[in-house]
Amino acid sequence: INFKLFGENHPKVAIDYSNLGRIYKKQGNLDKAAEYSNKALAIDLKLFGENHAEVATDYNNLGAIYKEQGNLDKAAEYAKKVLDINLKLFGENHSTVAKNYSNLGQIYYQQGNLDKAKDYTSKALAINLELFGENHPNVAIYYSNLGEIYQDQGKLGEAAEYSNRALAIKLKLFGDNHPAVAIRYNNLGQIYQGQGNLDKAAENTEKALAINIKLFGETHFNVATNYNNLGLIYQEQGNLNKAVEYSAKALAINLKLFGENHPEVAICYDNLRKIYQDQGNLDKAKDYTHNALAINLKLFGENHPEVAICYDNLGQIYQDQGNLDKAKDYTHNALAINLKLFGENHPEVAICYNNLGQIYQEQGNLDKALEYANKALAINLKL
Repeated sequence: INFKLFGENHPKVAIDYSNLGRIYKKQGNLDKAAEYSNKALAIDLKLFGENHAEVATDYNNLGAIYKEQGNLDKAAEYAKKVLDINLKLFGENHSTVAKNYSNLGQIYYQQGNLDKAKDYTSKALAINLELFGENHPNVAIYYSNLGEIYQDQGKLGEAAEYSNRALAIKLKLFGDNHPAVAIRYNNLGQIYQGQGNLDKAAENTEKALAINIKLFGETHFNVATNYNNLGLIYQEQGNLNKAVEYSAKALAINLKLFGENHPEVAICYDNLRKIYQDQGNLDKAKDYTHNALAINLKLFGENHPEVAICYDNLGQIYQDQGNLDKAKDYTHNALAINLKLFGENHPEVAICYNNLGQIYQEQGNLDKALEYANKALAINLKL
């Protein structure tokens, strides 16, 4: 109607195009969403020029669409355009500008450009601290984001510092029993585990678990995640009975939630495999690995990294049991997949060659053992 009344280049038509873009985005039709958002942008550029709030909104919508499409270069390009306009309109110390900095930080984080992610998130944090003070939800979000960035950089001291700051704010804002507080406790557990501070890791993860059980009951994905993380922490502590107990609880919940053929269930089987291997219970380790393999074959088909990992794990278990023919077969299966996926010069291929070299050595076939050991060496020298 607006198109007929006013023609193509009218603000109301641009708003209609923009609304259609949002609707298609919600429906998951991202190509159509981009098409209509670009039409809105073209009109607004003609009407208002580059430095206008409507144009910034159009760029922002397009950036969000490209981000959802996984086109992070385009997403960053449009997010920068939004930032440039809003800096001109509002100046540096404005909440909208802080959001733009944060958005760019998240895009760079997804790209793996952690230094840029940290810089932009720090700018967003500085503005919000100046505008709102320490105890504000936005400040907690940016502390959390910085904690995750430092964690991925391996700077676990800084990660713990920022995550604790975020936790302190969320405790003040929401009290003890809140999902956001549970997330922070769980995240701190992961950071402390990375630092090797396993007592603190267990303490924080137990707190997350207690909150999630109160909020959601026993059969909830967040509760399964906490049990799973605790299982891994107790395994690292050498408390293998506790590790089995918590990992089995995680498996039981995920089986109820998702059924047998789900990636989360396969992960639980693999975690139990690791624990039973550490216990020396190789029959149980083997059973859980076969369970994980069956799921991954159904989900992904033969030529997938997860399938190759299961084959390689089975090769190691059969080797430890002294069943060298089976060990050799499964390791060759893993090697064949990794060669297809990655080509000759890849760490996973080198690992398979190395494992085969050890199996052939144990079998007394030293010519084959030397051949595969040399192949592993050649790859690792190149890498």
